Amino acid sequence: MPRRARVHFVPLKSSLVNLPLSIYGPLLQKSVRPQSLAVHLTLVEEEGSKSKNGKVEAFVGWTGMASASSLAHFNAGSSSSSFETIEIDPQFAQDLGLAQGSLVEIGLLHDLPFAKSVGTEPVSSDDWEIIELHAGHVESTLLSQVRVAKVGQEIDVWVLGRTRVRLLVGSLDVSSKTNAALLTTDTEISIAPKPHRRGAASTKGRAPAEPSSETSSKPQTHPKSTLLRVLPSRLTAPTPEYSGPELLGYVSKSTFRKLDAGADSPGGLYKKARVKRLSPPVDPSAGPSTSNDATPAPRILSAGKEAVTEEKSEDDAETIYVGVLDGIPDRSIVLPVLTHGIEEWDMVRLVLVLASERRGTDESSSSSKPSPPAQRLAGVDEIINKCIDFARHNFVLHSTAAAVHGVTGLLLTGRPGAGKTSIVRAVARLLEYDQTLLTYTLYADASAISEKPISAIKAQFDYWFDKAMWHRPAILILDDVDKLLGAEMEHTASFRARHIVELFLARFAPAARAAPLNSRGVLLIATASSSAALHPLLMQSQVFAETVNVMPPGKEGRKMPRLHTRDANIFVMLTRPQILSRIVEDRMRATPDLSEDAEAPLNYTALAMQTEGYLATDLQDLVARAVHQAAMRSKDKEDTVVHISPVASTVTTDTIDPQVLTSADFEEAHKGFTPLSLRDVKLEKSETAWADIGGLGDTKRILRETLEWPTKYGPIFAQSPLRLRSGLLLYGYPGCGKTLLASAVAKECGLNFISVKGPEILNKYIGASEKSVRELFERAQAAKPCVLFFDEFDSIAPKRGHDSTGVTDRVVNQMLTQMDGAEGLEGVYVLAATSRPDLIDSALLRPGRLDKSVFCNMPTAEERKDILSAVARKVALAPEVDLQHAAEATEGFSGADLQALLYNAHLEAVHESIARGPAVERSSAAADEASVEYKIIGSAGVGVASKAEQMALQRRLQQIRAKTRRPESTSRKGKGRAELPDKVHLVTQEHIRRVLRSARPSVAPEEQARLARIYSAFVDDRSGELPLPPEANGVGIRASLA
Repeated sequence: MPRRARVHFVPLKSSLVNLPLSIYGPLLQKSVRPQSLAVHLTLVEEEGSKSKNGKVEAFVGWTGMASASSLAHFNAGSSSSSFETIEIDPQFAQDLGLAQGSLVEIGLLHDLPFAKSVGTEPVSSDDWEIIELHAGHVESTLLSQVRVAKVGQEIDVWVLGRTRVRLLVGSLDVSSKTNAALLTTDTEISIAPKPHRRGAASTKGRAPAEPSSETSSKPQTHPKSTLLRVLPSRLTAPTPEYSGPELLGYVSKSTFRKLDAGADSPGGLYKKARVKRLSPPVDPSAGPSTSNDATPAPRILSAGKEAVTEEKSEDDAETIYVGVLDGIPDRSIVLPVLTHGIEEWDMVRLVLVLASERRGTDESSSSSKPSPPAQRLAGVDEIINKCIDFARHNFVLHSTAAAVHGVTGLLLTGRPGAGKTSIVRAVARLLEYDQTLLTYTLYADASAISEKPISAIKAQFDYWFDKAMWHRPAILILDDVDKLLGAEMEHTASFRARHIVELFLARFAPAARAAPLNSRGVLLIATASSSAALHPLLMQSQVFAETVNVMPPGKEGRKMPRLHTRDANIFVMLTRPQILSRIVEDRMRATPDLSEDAEAPLNYTALAMQTEGYLATDLQDLVARAVHQAAMRSKDKEDTVVHISPVASTVTTDTIDPQVLTSADFEEAHKGFTPLSLRDVKLEKSETAWADIGGLGDTKRILRETLEWPTKYGPIFAQSPLRLRSGLLLYGYPGCGKTLLASAVAKECGLNFISVKGPEILNKYIGASEKSVRELFERAQAAKPCVLFFDEFDSIAPKRGHDSTGVTDRVVNQMLTQMDGAEGLEGVYVLAATSRPDLIDSALLRPGRLDKSVFCNMPTAEERKDILSAVARKVALAPEVDLQHAAEATEGFSGADLQALLYNAHLEAVHESIARGPAVERSSAAADEASVEYKIIGSAGVGVASKAEQMALQRRLQQIRAKTRRPESTSRKGKGRAELPDKVHLVTQEHIRRVLRSARPSVAPEEQARLARIYSAFVDDRSGELPLPPEANGVGIRASLA
C-alpha cells in the first residue's frame, strides 16, 4: 500500500529525492541499491484544494539517503496522524507541479526496465548553450543526478553544482505501462540541438557599415551562434593592419564555417556579427561588484540565463566584423582592439547577423608564430622543463578522457627565497605561449586568506575552481599553500586546520564524494616549504601527483645534459655562477652607467665559492649591495683624473667610468651580510685554534683530513670516485679534549658550526623529538658546508630497546634516516663526542653514518708537556719553571686537569701579589674616598644638615669630580704621557709545586681501568651486534625520562 508524506523543499541539486524514515529503514535492511529503484509520486488532492493540471504524477530516483526532516519528525515524537516528509529540490519540484507541504503518495517500483537509449530535448535555447559549453561535465555527472526517465517528464541536471539545465524526455527504446525506465551506465542519452531562433525583423535597420561585393547565396531562418574564448593577440600571429572605424575579430577556418554554413572559401572575407561577454565567476574577496550586470555572483552561466529576452541581450552586445586568421585554435577568437568591457581570456557569445553582406579585404596577415618571452632565470632549465613536461602530459591525458575527476597537481617545494614563485610564473608563461595549449593562468596567494573565516575560505576555494573551469585550459597556481593547508600545530586549534583541508579536498581531490566534478583541462601547481609542512590528509589524497624539490644553488656550473626521470620526487640543484652572472647582466641592462671592469672581469666561480648556502634571493641582495658599494666608491672619487707632464708641463684630463663593478665591491658587500637561510640558525663562534690544543696529534690530523681538506681542496676531491667520509665519532676519557677539538674545528676548518647538547632535543611529546632532529639537520643543510656537533651523543642515540618509553628509539631511527639511507647528506659533516661508545646504537657506527671512530686517550708524559706548553701561552711563567717536571709529576691527569693546574698556579700568584702590597692600594683607595670641600652660597634659611645628608652630598660631589677628571686623564694620555704598565703576575715553580700537593686527577684510577676495559671491548671485540653493557662492569639498563 502506498505511503503518504508531505513535500519538503531541500536544495539537493538533482532529480532525486530523500525518502521518509519509515520507507528508508526497510530498504536499508534489505540492502536495496538506489540504482535499481524508482519512486512514483502522485499528488493527493486534499479538502479545499484543486489541482489545475488534473492528476499530477512523477517518476524520480532515490538518493540512497533518508529525509532529515522526517528523522526530526520521528525524534520529536509527533502523533501518528501527522505525515512524514519527503525531501526534493524546490526547482525540480515546481517543474513537476509539486508545492511545499503538498501531500503525495509514494510508490516503489522495483521492476522497471533499463533503458538503452533515451532521446531528450533542451527546454530552452539557453539550456542548449550551457550543454554545449559543458558537454563533458554533463555527460560525467548526469547519472549521479538522474536515475529515472519518463516520456513527457522533465529531468534537471545541475552544471558545476550551480546552473540548472532542463531536459524534456521525448522517447525511450523500451516499452512499459508507465512509459518510464531506469538509467544505467550502458544507457545512451541523446540531446537534440535547440539553437536560438530570431526573426528577420530583428535585423531590420542594421545594414552593414559598408556595401559588400557579394551577398549570401542561401537564405537563413535563424542566426548561427557559438561560445568563444578571447585569446590575447600577443599569443597568435600578427593580425592584419587596419585603420578603419569597424571593430575586427579573427577566428579559425572551422569556426568560421560553423558560423556561416554557406562560406565555401572563408579566406579574405569578413562577416558582420554581434559579440556579447559572458559574466565570469565573481571573486568573493573583491568586495561588491561595480558592474551593471544584475546577475547574482554564484551563478556561473548567468549570461546565458539572461539571454531569454532578445532585447536585453542585444543591448549589451557589440557589432564587429569576423574574419579568418591562421594559427587560431577552434572555439577561440582574437580581438585586436578590446571593447565593451571584454577582456583577455573572457568567454563571449558570437552571433552572426542575418542577411549581412560580406566584404573583401586586401590585407594579408603574417604566418609567423609568436615567440615566448626570453627566459631570464638562470640555472633552472631542468626544473622548468620538468614542470612543462608534466603539464603537457596531463593536458594530453585530459583531452583523450571523457571526464577527469579531481584536479591533477604538481608540488614545488623549497626553502623561502629559493625562487619557487619565479619558477612557477615562468612555467605558466611558457605554457601560455604554447600554441598547442594556450593556457590561462590564475595566480593566488594562499597565505593571504589563511586567517579569514571558514566560510570565506570555502567561497574562495569555489571561486578558484570555477574561475579555472571557466577559462580552461587553465593553470591554477597556489603560492605558499602550506600557510593555508599546513599540518596541525600544538598551539593552534586542530579542528580549523582539518576543516580547511577537508573543504579543499572536497573541491579538488580526485576521490571527492561530495561534488563529483569534471575538471578536465585544469591543472594545479602549488608551492610549499616542504612536503612535511602540509597536512597529512592533503598528501594522502593524492592531489599532487608529482613533487619537485628546489635545492639551494650549487657552486659548480653544471654543463651536463638535462636529466629526464620518472621519479615522483625530483631533487634539482641550481648553479650559483649562472645565477650570479644573470643577475649582474640584468643589473647592467637596467643601469646604463654600470659596467664591469674590462681589465679584471668578475670571477663568478670564485664568488660562488664565497656564497655557499646562499639562495637565489640572497644572491640578488648580495649583487644589490655590491652595486651600492660601487656607487659609493665612484661618488667618493673625482669624476676626472688630472695628468701633469713633467717635460711639456701640459695638463690632460681623462673621464673615468662613474660606476665600475669590481671584486672589491663584492668583498665589501659580504661584510655584515647574513643570508636568509642563516638568519634563524645559531652558529657557534670559537677562538680556539689547533695550536691551543696540546697532544692528540693523530686525532687532529684525522679531523683536518676529513673536514678541512675537502673544503680547501674542493676541485681535487671532486675528482675522487670514492665516497668521502662525512661522520666522525670522538670517544675517550672525560676531560681529554673531545669538546675542545670540536671548538677548534669551528675556527680552523672554515665551516659553519652548529653545536648540540644531547639532552636538548629530547621532548616528552610524541613526535616532537623526531621533529627536533629533522629541523636540526635542515638547519645544517641550510648552513652548509656545516659541521653538526653532538656532545654527549650517548644520551640521545643509545641502543634501541633500552627503555620503556621508546622516545630515544624514535630519535635513533630519525637520525639513521637523516644521516644515510633515503635522505643522505651533502655538505654536512656529523661530529659526535662521547665517553661511552658502548652505549651508542650499533647501526649509527656502521660505514655511511659515523664512518670512523677516533680515540682520545689519556695523555702521555710528552703529550702532557705539550698540553702545559699550550696552556702556558695564556699564563705568564717565570723563566725557571720546568714544565717537564710538572708533566712527569702529573701521571693520570687529563688535559682538563693540566689546564686547571696552571690556572690554579696563576691564582696562587695573584693571591700572593695581593698579600704583599695592600698599603699602596689602601692609600690610593683612601685618596679616592677623601671628602670634597664645598661652600654653600645663598644658604639663608637652610638648617644644619644631618650626617646622612652630608654623606649623600659627598657621594654626589665625588661622582661629579670623577666625571670631570676622566676627560683630563684621556687628553693627557693623548699628548704622549706614558701609561702605567699593567701588573704581571709571574707563575713560579714554587706556585706549581704548591698546587701539585693538593691536585688530584678528575678520573680516578679505578674509573680509568673500568673505562679502559670498555674501550678495549669496543675496539677489539667490535661486531655488528654489540651486546648491552654487562652488569659486572657496573652499567645497567637505563630508563629514559623523556
